[in-house]
Amino acid sequence: MQAFIKNYSIVLLFIVTTIVTGIILIFSLSEDSDQYLEVVVQEGDSLWTIAEKYHKINGMKQEDFIIWVQAENQLNTAMIQVGDVLVLPVNSADSSYSENQLAFRKD
Repeated sequence: MQAFIKNYSIVLLFIVTTIVTGIILIFSLSEDSDQYLEVVVQEGDSLWTIAEKYHKINGMKQEDFIIWVQAENQLNTAMIQVGDVLVLPVNSADSSYSENQLAFRKD
């Protein structure tokens, strides 16, 4: 057994490294899947109204937000349809954000 390990140590090291790298890659990709919020376009929505609602969460300008949404969703125009699903540059954990939320301290 020791002779086998000695003769194939580089191959074994490569296999272990590949497995560890694969596991790390899988976990990092699964974390990224929650990074963006998906919304379904409702009646009266436009890219501009969606940008008005969500752009402050990540600190983007409205114009930059719209450009990002168009690029990531492969939109050739600014036209969106009711029922379209759009990926937004908003962390899904922050999706409950509202501009109208008030903070107060309870003494």
